Amino acid sequence: MAVGRDSLSVRVSVVEEGPYRLRSASDAAWAGHTAYGHRESWGQKIAGGLTAVLRLILPVLTLLACFAGIYLYRDTPLGLFQDGTHPWLTIGHVVVPLAFLAVHLTNRRYGPSYAFAQVVVASALVAGTLLFAGHALRPFVPSDTLPTLREALGFAGAFFFASLVAIVMFDGARGAHWWTAPLSGFLGAAIFFAAIFFPAAYVGTDAPWLKQGLEYMGVLAGEGIVLLVPYWILRGVVPPLSGFGGY
Repeated sequence: MAVGRDSLSVRVSVVEEGPYRLRSASDAAWAGHTAYGHRESWGQKIAGGLTAVLRLILPVLTLLACFAGIYLYRDTPLGLFQDGTHPWLTIGHVVVPLAFLAVHLTNRRYGPSYAFAQVVVASALVAGTLLFAGHALRPFVPSDTLPTLREALGFAGAFFFASLVAIVMFDGARGAHWWTAPLSGFLGAAIFFAAIFFPAAYVGTDAPWLKQGLEYMGVLAGEGIVLLVPYWILRGVVPPLSGFGGY
């Protein structure tokens, strides 16, 4: 029996020191405030809710800034992938991966639940502004820069579902190496965003949407690889909470 216990302790120590270290109770992402069977007080619930709201302020503002950049530069063309005489790739297209980077950093710091809340809250704020204050903003926005309703809905749906895929893939790829999670998230977002946006926005039009979608998928994937550099730089600024193994 003593030999068995010694062998078990050796195996446990190897697992705890390896790249896929098992999470212990002290590593819980949501710290336990009460013992089993003891309900939280209203004060603790309110404090927890306020903490969650405060944690979301900067991530939501960052994502809103990315949305603003995507919109403001959606008609500023780049000299790549020209169809005839009109290049379709714009600076707005290139800014899209920065929004996914913002989601990845939130996922790294607070986990998938906060990253999902970041996407939902930012999207709801944009939708609410357009619905209830769109008429007030119209004089400040040139009419020729407004996207069609189909394009707007296609972008919203593509970004939302691509973000969900990126969040799940990022969280599932944590561990072993620092780059596995963001790379998986970027590649998943690239595939699903391009695969949803271009058909939703351009099927039935004269635009060569299949060719553009495949080209843009490659652009997103390439940018995701490049954005691993700023992600690596920001790792020290955005450390993960306990429970994520340092990844």
